[in-house]
Amino acid sequence: MEKRKNLTVVFYYKSTSTYALNVLLGALELAPLINHAEIICVSKSGDIIPVLKRSLEQGRKILVLWSFYSPEFSKISSDLSIIKKNVMHSDVVHLAGGVHSTAEPEETLAAGFDYVAMGEGEKIITNFASAFLNGEDPSHVKGISSLDGEGRMISNGYGERIDLNEFPPFAEKHRKFNPIEITRGCIYACKFCQTPFMFKARFRHRSIENVCHYVQVMKDHGLNDIRFITPTALSYGSSDESVNIDKIEELLSSVRRMLGNKGRIFFGTFPSEVRPEHVSPKVLRILKSYVANDNIIIGGQAGSQTLLDTSKRGHSVQSIIDAVKLSVEFGFIPNVDFIFGLPGETVADVKQSLELAEKLIDMGARIHGHTFMPLPGTPFKDAPPGKIGTATLRRLKRLESRGKLYGNWNQQRSIALSLAETRRSRRSHT
Repeated sequence: MEKRKNLTVVFYYKSTSTYALNVLLGALELAPLINHAEIICVSKSGDIIPVLKRSLEQGRKILVLWSFYSPEFSKISSDLSIIKKNVMHSDVVHLAGGVHSTAEPEETLAAGFDYVAMGEGEKIITNFASAFLNGEDPSHVKGISSLDGEGRMISNGYGERIDLNEFPPFAEKHRKFNPIEITRGCIYACKFCQTPFMFKARFRHRSIENVCHYVQVMKDHGLNDIRFITPTALSYGSSDESVNIDKIEELLSSVRRMLGNKGRIFFGTFPSEVRPEHVSPKVLRILKSYVANDNIIIGGQAGSQTLLDTSKRGHSVQSIIDAVKLSVEFGFIPNVDFIFGLPGETVADVKQSLELAEKLIDMGARIHGHTFMPLPGTPFKDAPPGKIGTATLRRLKRLESRGKLYGNWNQQRSIALSLAETRRSRRSHT
């Protein structure tokens, strides 16, 4: 019987995907195969080539993991092409996952990836790595898609949705830490956002007991600043649109007890946000008692009620104003998200959004600007890219120069055009 080869798992460890990859690495740490695997994290695509050559010389099988967002797809495809031109071997397999791969598996496979993971990755990656290591056909793994000999996609559907309590939020053994994911999925299903369509439109929460366990793990490693990943922070513990204030306070007070006199809690700020209609004096009073952040990120998105409604935001313009007013009263700096160029945006809509943004600034807020991008997998995927008119552009740049507007809104203008062009090109070839 042929001796089983050892396995090398290479993570393309880009800054934009570290949180997702840390979770996958944490899942691998739970799997028995980790005893047979060499884990290598590479931050530059060019450094992958020598890793592959060295591992092949050692007689190892190699699994390269890629996770990326839609705006990165063109660059990632180019990176993969260069790597494959330099190293092509049957013992080297490239597996892509994440929101773009899930939304556009055929496009991702056509770019040269050997397999695509569709859906949540924790169980997919452990099952895939095990099959690959054991010489089995990994295309049979649930959640995996690939191309047949005729270039047609064959798929085993989506991977299983997981219970967050069954998997770690980071990779302790490899000291790859990040904020603790406390909620996955989102019931609001805003039409421009990939999250609910990747993880389904319902909430799944990590239990307080489980959160505290990993707070202790971080504390044992000398990490005393605790942040959380969640699509909507004030939805923790809730299954619907309501705010479960008791559960939020239980979470924060429990984490505070775990930290003792040391450490800080950051909640309702990066890398998460709060919905404006969830902001209330009672909620802010609780936050003020436990959190260290002096700012709070509020998902406003537009000053036009028409745009909020067509985007399926589920809140009013007035709720944005009320949330900012209350946040300032309680000593928080509100950072309010705005998306310019949403589908169907009219001159009147732009005027209303700019007027609201300037009103909120006068109240004490900062604006976090975005340009609409037609992201794959969303209801707005076929919409035209967001456009910002010349007059609007001047006003935004003035706000930016005053320090009242921040974000990648300007860069996103070109990304939006690229996404739309990619979609048009794909259609012309089908």
